[in-house]
Amino acid sequence: MKKPYVLFIFIICFFIKLIESQLTPSTNETTIFATTINSTFIAYPKINYYCSFQIKILIKTQVGTTITSFSTSTNNGQFKKQLNNDNFYYFINTPNDQKIGTTTQQTLTFIASDNSKQTYQLITTCLDIDVSKLKVVDSSKPFAFSGFFFYYIILEGLEPGYHYNAIPLDYSQNLSTSSKIEYTTFHPYNYLVKIQPQNIVNLTQEYSITMKFNNSVGKTFSFKLDSYYSFFDEKDLPTTHFQTFFPLNILLSTSNYTQMSNGYQPLFTSILNTNIMFPYQVFYYYFSTPTLPLKGSKGNMIFIGAIDDGGNSGFQFNSSLISGNGTSVDIETLTTKINATPNKKIEIVTESVLFANYISFHFFVLPFRSSNGYPFYPLKYTYINSFIEDWPFGFFSGTNLNYSHKVNFPILINLSPNVTLNFHIEDVSYGVSILASNSIQPILKSYSFNRITNINYLLLLDIESVNGVGSISFYDSEIPIQFSLISGTIYNGRFELVVSLFDNSRLIIKDIFLNSLILKNGDPFSINPLITFNYPQSLNYDLNVNDFANISFFRNNLDLNLENDTYNVIYLNSPNIPQDTPILFSLLDIISVPIIRNPEEYSIPINEFIYNSVSGSFECKFILPKNNMFGEIPFQIKIGNSILYYNNLMKEKLIVNNTVLDYQGPIFSSFERIGNDLEILTTPVTIGWKFNITDDLNGFESGYIKVMGSVDSSTYHFNFTINDAISGDKFNCQFQILINVSQPCITQEYRIVSVILYDTNKVSSKFVLNGGPFSIITPFINFLEEGIDITILPFTCTGSTMFDSKPTLLSFISSKAIIDVALPNRSISFDFSIDPGTNGIKQDQLPIIYLTTVDTKVSKCYSKLISYNANSAVYNCSTELPLDFGYPGQIAISMYGIVNNGGYFYGYTTQDIASITNSNCYLNTTFSNNIPIITSSDKYYSDDNGEIIIYGRGFSNVNLISITYSDNGLSPNSATPISIYGSSAIKISGIKKTEKLFKIKVLRNDGLISNEFSIQPIYFSGPPKPIPTQSPTNSPTTSPTNSPTNSPTNSPTSSPTITPIPTITPIPTNEPQKCQGNPECGGKNQGYCSSTTGCICYPPWIGTTCSSQIIIVPQPSINKTNPQIEIPTAPTESNGQSSAETNSEESQKMIFKSLISLVSLRELDFNNKEVNSYIFDQWIYTPINQFKNQYFTTISNTNITATLEWFNQSTFIQFANQNLTMNPSSIKYTIEISKYQFSSSLNQLQLVMAASLTSNSNDICSLNQFGNTSTGDDSNYLKIQIENHSLYGRFIKRAIIDNTVKSISNVLLDSSLNIIDSSTSSLQSYIGITIPFYSDSIIVDPDFSVLIDSKSASDQDNSICTNKKSGLTTAQLAGIIIGSVAFAAMIVIITIYVLVKRNNQKKFIKAVNKKMIEMKG
Repeated sequence: MKKPYVLFIFIICFFIKLIESQLTPSTNETTIFATTINSTFIAYPKINYYCSFQIKILIKTQVGTTITSFSTSTNNGQFKKQLNNDNFYYFINTPNDQKIGTTTQQTLTFIASDNSKQTYQLITTCLDIDVSKLKVVDSSKPFAFSGFFFYYIILEGLEPGYHYNAIPLDYSQNLSTSSKIEYTTFHPYNYLVKIQPQNIVNLTQEYSITMKFNNSVGKTFSFKLDSYYSFFDEKDLPTTHFQTFFPLNILLSTSNYTQMSNGYQPLFTSILNTNIMFPYQVFYYYFSTPTLPLKGSKGNMIFIGAIDDGGNSGFQFNSSLISGNGTSVDIETLTTKINATPNKKIEIVTESVLFANYISFHFFVLPFRSSNGYPFYPLKYTYINSFIEDWPFGFFSGTNLNYSHKVNFPILINLSPNVTLNFHIEDVSYGVSILASNSIQPILKSYSFNRITNINYLLLLDIESVNGVGSISFYDSEIPIQFSLISGTIYNGRFELVVSLFDNSRLIIKDIFLNSLILKNGDPFSINPLITFNYPQSLNYDLNVNDFANISFFRNNLDLNLENDTYNVIYLNSPNIPQDTPILFSLLDIISVPIIRNPEEYSIPINEFIYNSVSGSFECKFILPKNNMFGEIPFQIKIGNSILYYNNLMKEKLIVNNTVLDYQGPIFSSFERIGNDLEILTTPVTIGWKFNITDDLNGFESGYIKVMGSVDSSTYHFNFTINDAISGDKFNCQFQILINVSQPCITQEYRIVSVILYDTNKVSSKFVLNGGPFSIITPFINFLEEGIDITILPFTCTGSTMFDSKPTLLSFISSKAIIDVALPNRSISFDFSIDPGTNGIKQDQLPIIYLTTVDTKVSKCYSKLISYNANSAVYNCSTELPLDFGYPGQIAISMYGIVNNGGYFYGYTTQDIASITNSNCYLNTTFSNNIPIITSSDKYYSDDNGEIIIYGRGFSNVNLISITYSDNGLSPNSATPISIYGSSAIKISGIKKTEKLFKIKVLRNDGLISNEFSIQPIYFSGPPKPIPTQSPTNSPTTSPTNSPTNSPTNSPTSSPTITPIPTITPIPTNEPQKCQGNPECGGKNQGYCSSTTGCICYPPWIGTTCSSQIIIVPQPSINKTNPQIEIPTAPTESNGQSSAETNSEESQKMIFKSLISLVSLRELDFNNKEVNSYIFDQWIYTPINQFKNQYFTTISNTNITATLEWFNQSTFIQFANQNLTMNPSSIKYTIEISKYQFSSSLNQLQLVMAASLTSNSNDICSLNQFGNTSTGDDSNYLKIQIENHSLYGRFIKRAIIDNTVKSISNVLLDSSLNIIDSSTSSLQSYIGITIPFYSDSIIVDPDFSVLIDSKSASDQDNSICTNKKSGLTTAQLAGIIIGSVAFAAMIVIITIYVLVKRNNQKKFIKAVNKKMIEMKG
């Protein structure tokens, strides 16, 4: 029996020893010692059928010796030194991917400065997969996105630790090569299958998928998934399709279509009678391309597709249009002839790089020539950074047919020997020789993260760098982040930056010579002692999809046939998700994410979930655009590095029931040339285009057209909106764009090189000359037959000739030679003049000044013409440089875009400007630390509560914020910071409710003022839902519903948001309470336990144990004498509805009455001794509306106004900057007290209120409770209970005192007033609302509700009962009785046991055990 255990222990010990020995010395270690850190030597494949390893090795040498060289026996992968401190070294060995089921061995060699040598054997093993254990046990209903179908599956049988991103599929099953399987962290659905079917014949046939685990035959696993279309009723699938082609005659044998420009294929639209959003229809030529939804509604949709030439230019070829017809398909053969327009590329003839010095300024010039024509598209430049810049940048001289191109940048004086740096223009590389610097990388001495929001953190870094810190980034893209140097210098200082923990973040610190320190999560940055860089929280969450099942929406089953977008809120309610979890929400509908129409240019909108402590749920606002897709709207939720897509396990789906899609964008319905092929003599002429734009649903909003000269690149930009239309409305409007041409000029063509039109839903149509393969949504869809000619305006200039005469630069002066790029004001201006020369220059072509930096960044200054004559053209331009632009370093200045009247363009490099007397060809930069500057802010919605976080630098000593509004009805105001995060972020409040732009600037206590930062609120309509009405469950439903869940019907209504009021004193918050109740918090259907507050209840449950339920009662009658309200309550049913009819004799005779009143106002001294007391007697009554009444009285020249408001439904309100929810059938008292003459400034006021509950029955119990609420509203509560009925009062711990929010206290006065009439049938309490000394006014705001309790007063401790002679509650008595009976039974059992022990021991033990079990039961 023991042999298996011995064997098991042996195996464990063997593997422990094996793991320890993966890096083993070949000989005994004497002077060099190696250990590994957090390394894995045995792994399962991660991607496809390969394993990846990263071995981290710590080397220690003898004191005084260094490692001089290191090597590996293979060239497989990377082996590099990462860090060294004194005689400690940190190396990383990253072998290339290792094939599944193999073991490899490397020999690592280290040589020290004393010539000692040490070798190690490194063994890594890539484990195999037992495919016989693999099994798909479940799959979710698929969803469609971006032309793919997504399934979540549960795949069992994978060995522990097996993780991969993608596995290739067997494509013999008509699946696209883009189909794949991805690992997901959302258990139990641990894999996401992404499928794009090809050439399907039967739409309901299962998809057969084969996973390959090596690149040879035999190691496979196959499974099947139900077809996407099998989840729909056959009647919902389209059965008809009708095509229209553009051009109309494209299918005729006589057609001879020439592409309008490269990538602009013939198009077709297809009308389908489909009830699903993504029916099966593809264009097929070697591979399938799905058609795109364009317009229409459910049952009548129009789709659009392109006929790809497939490289068949100039001759006929056959392709196919495959359309679904029920569960089968129709295949239509398309025979077409397309003359393809080649994609023009610049032919670059490079010239030698020029290096130049000007005083203390060093720069280089990169020239090239081209004589094959400029194709009118921007060029890409890559050096330290990459950027794309359009004409005229770099165009030094020439015409479009033959030109010289030169760009210049400040030179990097030295470059890290570990970096290879070449300059690229397009695909052409220049070698730029730079002297090597030292290779000393920056040293991170310490770091810390401080949380700002769930998404953003403040990262503090103490860095030492002998070369000076140049940039810091925190993302894989290596884009530098703006940082603050809060102390020290760039050589040894403390740096601060705001980072977001997403996108596989890594910290990269570069010095000015590009030596870099790169740290991922868990990497050591110090090896003596060993300290690692760790994120404040994990990015790889191990999540259960069940935690996201309880999702709901504020609005659902939507109608998008509206003029406005739909404003919505998504609620995520899961007690298993920590409150500080960073969660992002993104819509994936085709309007919000137009990936299917333009895969190269799209972005996914991101919205942040915010945890609501009142409701206990995560909430996220979002806006669903109008005229959108119908059916289920896809979305994604991102948590750390994990993405959960919309899936069928969620209880509530986001559904659009009614909509008419408009996905086309505005199009030209007419397009005419004005002045085509004119001859320009002596009289100036006007040429251009007149066109009509139609957009029959969303309507046209704005557009941009760019026109360029075919010879001289003269450029004309036309921006226009619906307000510029010469006739029509937004659905059909007419415009014209005009260009004046006069002598002297040259014969050429003006060409439209780009068009982009937007509708009111931001859906665009676009034309770009040489536009590439994604040109399916074009505004010229109606003019493909006419072709490119309609975009070209040729004209002839009689008597003119081409004339190459470069204008002379006469002067060039900048307003500054040194600029501080850390100041709020970083403006600079330039004045320059040019001699136009004999032929003159075009006055409507304004040159642009370019400012370039050593790290390949560009800023532009657009000039304006001040004066012009035959001898001088005077220009000026002003601009503001980006923050930190060019620092540390210098900024080179160049100018391009001068066009003469003879057809040539010109520019001036930095070297040209340097040759001008008294010119400035460069700028020096400086940097002032900790100057206050606002650079960005969080999103701000128009219905937000007046709070926002702004980001920037220099905020550490801010004491005031100034806010101004563009809304003329709002006066400026100031506010104080709520929270300051280092010097980089501030949370502020006090923003008035507005939909218009407002501006913020901060003021420091040293007198420095920041820039004025503009914030445009995002318009948002509709209150959020604070508490989900759905009761939570511990696990989601196992089977999906066939129809969407309706949105909650009892969502609270909202009151207008009140302008936030300044808060000066700290407002107290309730301490976390221990969750009570049996079951805890009333059980899973009534509430849950929050570690930060206590029990959080689901409506209609309320109280510290969620065992009381709000009673819905009729509005009580109005008391016209005083602010006293009586709420009679009839017998109550279990659903909380007060009922007048019941068969219970007891309940028919039992009536409950609640009474609330204002009693008196007391002045107390600092010892809480009464100084003065005023009993409220006479009141003046004024009705306001059906639910609100006002009462007024005066005592001692002090006015008291009490406003009583009845709420018959759940409603949001705001008081003293606090959001509160008023329950249905509740009464709110708003008491305002004017100036009071205190006897002493040390005294305080106390407003006394009385609350009582009575019953007409005597044989009952009552209970009185007072304490802190646990719902997150930081209030006190008073609960007066008789039997199972209660009067519940909430007293918040804040008031508006002298127009400022301050803290107050609430006390129970039952013992001090000694006038409490309490019995079993009547219970009364007095509450004192204690207010500190004030000057002008105070406002307090308690409220009351009537409850039904699931636990009667007779079953609770400290209750008072009619027949309570023993002083014990019914529950206590029951416990004593049960305990006594149990004790007596035990005595009897033990006695019997002793008597028969010897003769019947076994039998008796069995009986005793049985009896004990019965008693426990």
